[in-house]
Formats: sequence, structure tokens, C-alpha cells
Amino acid sequence: MPAAIEPMMASLVDHPPRGDEWLFEVKWDGVRAIAFIDREEIRLQSRSGLRCERQYPELAVIHHQLAAEQAILDGEIAVLDDKGVSQFHLIQPRIANSDPNSIAHLVRSTPVVYFVFDLLYLDGYDLRNVNLAKRRELLTSVVTPGGALRISEAFPGAGAELLEAARETGLEGIIAKHASSSYESKRSREWLKIKIVGEQEFVIGGYTEPQGDRDYFGALVLGLYDQGKLRWVGNVGTGFDHKLLADLHARIQPLIADQCPFAERPKPDRGMTWVRPELVCQVKYANWTQDQRLRAPVFLGLRNDVRAQDARREEAEETEEENPPRRRGGAEIGAEKREKTEKTEEIENKEIEVGHPNSRAFLPDVKESTLTIGGHTLKFTNLKKVYYPDDGVTKRDVLNYYDGVSRLILPHLVDRPLSLKRYPDGIKQEFFFQKDTPDSYPSWLRTEFIDSDHTQKPIRYVFAEDRASLLYLVNLGCIDHNPWMSRSPTLDNPDFVLIDLDPQECPFDLIVDAALMVKRVLDRIGLVGYPKTTGGDGLHVYIPLEPVYTFEEARIFAELIARLVIREKPDMFTTPRSVSKRQRNRVYFDYLQVMKSKTIAAPYVLRAYPGAPVATPLEWSEVKHGLHPDQFNITNALARFREKGDLFAGVLKNLQPLDEALGKLEKLYR
Repeated sequence: MPAAIEPMMASLVDHPPRGDEWLFEVKWDGVRAIAFIDREEIRLQSRSGLRCERQYPELAVIHHQLAAEQAILDGEIAVLDDKGVSQFHLIQPRIANSDPNSIAHLVRSTPVVYFVFDLLYLDGYDLRNVNLAKRRELLTSVVTPGGALRISEAFPGAGAELLEAARETGLEGIIAKHASSSYESKRSREWLKIKIVGEQEFVIGGYTEPQGDRDYFGALVLGLYDQGKLRWVGNVGTGFDHKLLADLHARIQPLIADQCPFAERPKPDRGMTWVRPELVCQVKYANWTQDQRLRAPVFLGLRNDVRAQDARREEAEETEEENPPRRRGGAEIGAEKREKTEKTEEIENKEIEVGHPNSRAFLPDVKESTLTIGGHTLKFTNLKKVYYPDDGVTKRDVLNYYDGVSRLILPHLVDRPLSLKRYPDGIKQEFFFQKDTPDSYPSWLRTEFIDSDHTQKPIRYVFAEDRASLLYLVNLGCIDHNPWMSRSPTLDNPDFVLIDLDPQECPFDLIVDAALMVKRVLDRIGLVGYPKTTGGDGLHVYIPLEPVYTFEEARIFAELIARLVIREKPDMFTTPRSVSKRQRNRVYFDYLQVMKSKTIAAPYVLRAYPGAPVATPLEWSEVKHGLHPDQFNITNALARFREKGDLFAGVLKNLQPLDEALGKLEKLYR
């Protein structure tokens, strides 16, 4: 049996390859390890060639799950969160831990799972020249999965579906392996990795002085090797709590050096302390700037399984694709902005006025009514059906409300696919979601086939482009309207970042305080945000955005804001994704909603809660203690909108770039 094997590495590409000959797996975010099993002896080898079985004693019994005397397995050691997602920061405390008492405690509190995906040797046979499909067949025949040992499942030809599932569950990415590939101890094009968020290893070459109330250091100075020289790529100042700052500072002190380790000195370099480039850390980031610097980096943890000299920049290679996404130029964006502005202004300039409680309703007090709207004949039925039983609000009342507010709401719906949430018998009866538009709907409604990133099958989405289509959908029982955060045809690029603040059994005044903290951050980085009540129990802040960034970039930006405000007042927020684990009397900062095809209750919509509340745009001066979402409802909202106009007009017109703001945001972490 070989005494050591250098692992086979995957090449980074931008899109999953096509074809059933490709096997797709989850990219587990942990520590790569090759397991050498010789009867009852287990030896684990990291990527750097170091032994690491002492750190993971729960893996010492995996030989009992193996129907073989001798074997060599390849896999990833990971720690899963409460949703079954591997998170590198969870395994980080275990990577370099050598204290037996601490390790014993971590085995109980933070157990690992070894996800095996390859079999390299079996009872006297070296399998590295056998094709992957056969190696996996043998793997499943000799391994009994369970407990700390599991098989990383492979999905033939399902790259697009698995990538979307990984995106929805918050995984790092996916791996594609050609079924006929042999095992080569090098980086190969036969294995490919597709990442959802930029993430890789970086060398620590120094640190900056702490600023404000931060202790120990401000940011770590990062580099990557290029042609044997260490090149500076930026600094990371977020992702640390106070304990981690102290631990890292202690680890770095013995490495302090007089000489700058970088081939070219960082600029500016004032206040930097240099260290010998021996420590490697894991960092995620939004993208790279034109001058080859990291944008929006977030520290994830140290890792001793990677040698510093192996930390090189990973660049995605182009894969064949019929219509690859691209970042459009300024002229294209400008033309689209003008087109969308003209479209929304056309809606705004029509004869429809914001309704008023004392004005004549367009639907009379009858059971049914047929009207011509915008040249289309619409039949409104069951108008006396009660939609809000506790408040006596009928279907007719809901239709009259949307007719009155149509001038304001339509510009925020135009060009956005809608997921319909239908309440045919009111808010206290069963509702259902509808994405696919049936052929029975009138042909004048705008519909568009959009491929599902999950199933790769087209879904026929409907759009609310005008007053007639809006009221047609309301008549179907759509009490609230839930559009995408991006517009057709630029569906891969959101035009706002959503800041979603949810109460965890806390007074709304705490939500107000959190929103004002967000505003202070936005003021400092030169961006404008627009607040609105959700109509439920939370509050939204929209940050309008030029539609040139990916959802991943926008989500990382929202995460950076979240980390900053949570760092300022950690006792005010709760962070677990699982609702059952969130602390009470705190605010949950939900940045994970920023995702393609995710929908959000639009401004000005009614919500399906008692009291018939309305998702209401606010002036920042109104965001103060005493504010509560239920003060805006179907009985008074139209009068308010008639007085205030569209407080969300800036969300449509003030589309902002992120580049300069990201630079300012990163400085706030130092």
C-alpha cells in the first residue's frame, strides 16, 4: 500500500459542463484528507502532507464501516451546521488543535463528518488508473455509510440542478468529475470546481494597527504567490470576533519580521507590521478589482493543511455555453435605465390618480361586475366575499385599493416576474403558490418562459405591466404581490440590495434602532437606502443598485453591513439561521434573502394579516420609536400616499454603484 499520495485537485471554471459523462458532487467546505486504513490503524493525511488524525479522534473507528483489510480513501472532513451545510468557520477551531482536553470537548460539541468521494487502493490493488465510475462503484460496495463516515453522493449530468440547489442552501459550490478520469496527483481538467462565492486560501504577510474600539489589530495583510514572489492582494478586516482577534494576534506575534515579505510594498503601508509569510487563512470575497485587489473579503479561519507556497490565485476558465452571462458596459446599462425610466414614467403619467377614501370606487357594491380597462374586458367575481374576517374587508375592497394605488405600485412591478400567492377564500383559509401560468389566462397578459436554475425546465412567469393585468391578478385572489429582485432581461443582476430586519419576539423599537444603525453605515459609505414597513412585523431597507452585479456580490455586500452593525451591538442581534435557535428579544438580520428568483413583498402591497396592513414606504424621519407596521392599513394608506407621493421613487431612479462604497465599507472594519 502506498505510504503517501498527493491529492488530485480540480480546476476552477465558471459554469458546470454538460453531459451525463460528468458526475457532480457537493463541494464540501472543510479539510481535504486522504485516509490510509490498515486493518484497525487509521492515518489521515492533509493536503500539505501532514498527519491530522489526532485532531479528529471520532474518525478512528471508521474501519468498522469498511469491508476491507486495507484501503485508501479520499474525502473531505467537514462540520455541518443545523441545516446540514458544511461551514469552514465551524471546523476551523479543530484544524490546529493539539490539546487532548480541548479536542475531547470539541468531539462532543463540534463533531466532524468524513465525506468520502474516492477509493484509491483496496486490498492489494492500486485503483488510481481505474476510471472514476468503477472506483465509485467499488467505494459504495465496501463502505457502509453512517455516523462520522458518509459517501459524497454523485449526480450524473445534473450540474445546473445541483448548482442551484447548492446556491439555495448556502453551500460553497459543486465539483464536476469526468466518469472516465483516472486519479492523477495534480490539478486536472478532468475534475472541475464551480464556486458560488469566491473563496480560497491566502498567505498572511502582516497586519494593520487597530482603529476605534477594536483591540489587537485592524486587518490582516494578504498575499498570493505568483512566479515565486508573494504579491499583495488586499487586506481583510471583517469576520473576527474579540476572541478570534486575540487568538490570531497571539499566533502572529512570534512571526513578526523587519522586512516586508511582499515583492511590492502595499500602498499605503503606514501602520503595518510585517510577519514571516508562514500562516495561511481562508477568505471569501465578492470578486477582484481591476487592479487585482480583493473586493469585500471576509475572514473564515486559519488552515494548516495548506502550504504557504501553494497559495496561488484561482482563476476560472471559460466553459462552453451557448449564452454565457456577462457584465454589460456602461452604454448598455444607460440605455436600459433610460428605457425602464421611460416605461415607469409612462405608467406614472397615465390618467390614474392615487385613490382617496372619499372618492368614488371604481367597482360598485355588487356581487359581480364586468368593466373595460385599458382596452381589455375584465370580469370581477365574488366581490362580496370577505377576505379579512376580523375586519370585514371584502374582495371588492381589496380590488378598489389596488385600483387606487396602481399608479404607485406598477413601476415597482414592471419587468419583474411574479410568484403568485393566492388566497381564494381569504386570509384565514388555505392559500397556494403559483409560478407557472396556465394557457387559460388571457393572451394579452405578459408572460415569459424563464428556465428554472433548479430543474432546467422553463416556467411561464406572469408580469403585472399595467392596471388591467394588476387587477386581473388581484381578482384571482392575489392579496399581496411578490416580485423578483431583478428585472427581465437582466435577471442575473439585482437592482437593489435588500436589508431585511426581523424581530425575534422583540419590541418594534428594537427594529427601528437596527434600521437606524444601517442608515448610519450607509451614510458613512456614501449610499442611500429607502426604508419601508414589510406590512408584517419587520422592516426593509432597499439600497438601489446598478444592475451590473451578481446576486452573490450583492449578498456579500449585505452580509458586510450585517457584520458591521452586529459587531457594534452584538447583544441586540441573533444570528442562527434556524428559527428555533434564535435568541428572543433580539433582531435577526436576514441577508440571505438576496438571491436569484427569491421574491419579496413589493412596496404598497396589502399583506394577508389581520388589520389589512400595507407595506408602506417611509421617510427616514418617520423611522423612530413609536413606529409600528400596523399603523398603515387599507383604511388610511391611500390618503397617506396621496399626500406623500412615491417615497420609493429613488429605488427606481437612483441606481448606485458599489465599488467605491465597498472600499469605504472595508475601511470601517479596520
